[in-house]
Amino acid sequence: MFPLSRPARQGLATAALTVLTVLPTGFTAFHAWRINRPGHVRDVEITLGRRLGLQVTLDSVTYPQPGEILYRGIVLRQEEPRGKGLAEIARAKSLHLVPSGRELVVHAEELALRGESPDQGVNQLGGFLQRSGEVLYDRVALTAPTARVELGPNLAFQVQDLATTLTTEAGGPTLRASYKLAEPGSKTRCELTLARDRRTDPVQTTLALKTLEGSPLPGRVLNVFFDATDWIGEAARVDGRLTLRRSGVSPWEGEFVGDLHDVDLAAMVASRFPGRRLTGKARVAIEAARWGDRPGQGAGWIEARGRLVAGPGSAGVDLISALTREMKFRPSSRHGRIDPRKTEVEFGSLGLAFDVRPDGEIHLSGALGHEHPPDAVLAAGVNALIHAPEGASSVHGLIKALVASDARPGVLVPLTSESRVLLCLPTPQDAAPRPSRAMGAN
Repeated sequence: MFPLSRPARQGLATAALTVLTVLPTGFTAFHAWRINRPGHVRDVEITLGRRLGLQVTLDSVTYPQPGEILYRGIVLRQEEPRGKGLAEIARAKSLHLVPSGRELVVHAEELALRGESPDQGVNQLGGFLQRSGEVLYDRVALTAPTARVELGPNLAFQVQDLATTLTTEAGGPTLRASYKLAEPGSKTRCELTLARDRRTDPVQTTLALKTLEGSPLPGRVLNVFFDATDWIGEAARVDGRLTLRRSGVSPWEGEFVGDLHDVDLAAMVASRFPGRRLTGKARVAIEAARWGDRPGQGAGWIEARGRLVAGPGSAGVDLISALTREMKFRPSSRHGRIDPRKTEVEFGSLGLAFDVRPDGEIHLSGALGHEHPPDAVLAAGVNALIHAPEGASSVHGLIKALVASDARPGVLVPLTSESRVLLCLPTPQDAAPRPSRAMGAN
């Protein structure tokens, strides 16, 4: 080793001091200047926007710890179809990002998610999953003490204790969310799973929602899928599992298993089918119900199986007569003669097990319990009033029973606004309601 002179040793010491102290200090000062200059927030907005495929605006960006990022006042917007401008889809008071290896934890405050409609909201989530392959983490976890979800006019929900995870798996990304739906008098824990299976062609998207614990949810949560409040009443409640599937861009197919509580029979029947009166609160236990595309008929219910139990209540004499005539319900000998002066029949209990099949057949049986005959469906006290049909009925007969018309037995009913809504049932094509000549273009 060559001996170093004193000036050489002093030069090396100075260089080492510069490398170990001055340069890091300079780098820290430069970094502090860069992130605090006015243009830094705009740079971050542009970078995030490119990664997410959205327009991003921020109030501020700070770095609490090395590697951590805190966004304040973040708003995400996407372009409207056909160039109609930008629409807000999400915002948060703050997002705190804490990376840990291949995992990223995000803490959100005052999170709000928005979609113009339920279908658009699902499409937005699907688009997010499509871009998830670009994420630098294998697992992203997001938590929020509260969040607001808007899915169209008058369709907003407040959730609490939101915990979501996004995982990138071999078959495709999966988003799981656990939350409490905060409704008056109820905080029911629910679970949502959205997955894209890239192993199939076309890609299959699956959306599953289910209730886990707590009291049943208000029926209005089903307004996401149809006008549930109008169909089953404002007081109705629901719990169970709903699974939706879609291949590529084809229409959604769905399956439901669960219970509908406090269904308003007047809303379901009397208010929708003039002249057919039925009152009372019912519980409908759905063992299986499947919705999807039916060849030649479009989207609708493919099959449904379950039980309906209600009482006390009342049924219109005209409805009982129509069910007897069109669906072959059998009045008991005690109720064989209806007083023509009566318009309604009071009942103590209604119990009906149903099995609606893809070919349009309906198999019905009683569900009143052991104190009544197995085929009894309507009773006043201990006396059975109406018995289920012997053999199979049909959706066609149900349509004719519910839609008051002057059609003779065996004649198809006119296509009206009342009969049209029943076409979502699995009606055989040769038995579907068709417009009569008198209806013209109706």
